Amino acid sequence: MADQPSSRQVEVVAGLVAGFATTLTTHPLDLIKIRLQLAEGSSSKPFELVSRVYHDIQKSAKAGYEAHGRRYPKVLYSLQQYYRGVGPNLIGNVSAWATYFGLYAEFKKMVATENSQNYFAASSLAGVSTSLITNPIWVLKTRILSTPKSKTSYSSTWDGIRKIYKNEGILTFWKGTIPSLFSVFQGSLQFTFYDHAKEYCHKRQGKELSSYQYAALSVMARTLSMIVVYPTQVIKSRLQSYNFEHESRTMLSVGRHVLKNGGLRGFYRGLSANLIRVLPSTAVMFLSYETTKKYMSQGNLS
Repeated sequence: MADQPSSRQVEVVAGLVAGFATTLTTHPLDLIKIRLQLAEGSSSKPFELVSRVYHDIQKSAKAGYEAHGRRYPKVLYSLQQYYRGVGPNLIGNVSAWATYFGLYAEFKKMVATENSQNYFAASSLAGVSTSLITNPIWVLKTRILSTPKSKTSYSSTWDGIRKIYKNEGILTFWKGTIPSLFSVFQGSLQFTFYDHAKEYCHKRQGKELSSYQYAALSVMARTLSMIVVYPTQVIKSRLQSYNFEHESRTMLSVGRHVLKNGGLRGFYRGLSANLIRVLPSTAVMFLSYETTKKYMSQGNLS
């Protein structure tokens, strides 16, 4: 029998499993969210922008269906469009969550966890480190997800990396870093809410929580934290997108542009898709994380 895995190995593997499962489950909603965040103009009718994004995706699927001589069922081309960019998204999320959970566990050991400030500090340190390490992947992901394959200038993930480095320089991979760091506040709030709620329920219940309770606590924590910092995600997506390469973009100029063209509602474009995404993504993420961690901690992984 193999030796018991260390606590660090348990955290990293649990993060990998959680990131992989979450990304596959919610990628189509992530694609819709990004395209809504980058949408131009205002809308007076409910769900007008969502409808526009949906029809653009279906139009691209139809074009692919016709271009390939209707060789395969049309639904496969729709799935192909909704899962466009899933490669970079998988790489980004799996590496980000594995890094985050591993660092979060380490930072929790370095600071006491008797109050919320210490949980907050540990999650903030882990979030900042993870954000800086993985930002290049998010730049590539945003650019691929923001356009259909027929319009993008990148034929593959590696082609995107090469062209960004050659045409725009290495610093382009860290566009949107500052609003990403603002988003760390969301992760810090989320894990602070989650850990304290979990501790409270443990003490009140006097036994291990059920899978459904873990899922409910994680959804609550994610939803509350997301609403607070969502505008920074809109600004980050616009900074990272290549749809406005001719402009010199800063956080301030992007903020003014969003406010001018969409009003305050513009800062919350894609929030509905993200809220819908929160339920399955957060539940799957924490359920996968806690289940994998429990399984490995019991020494069942050979």
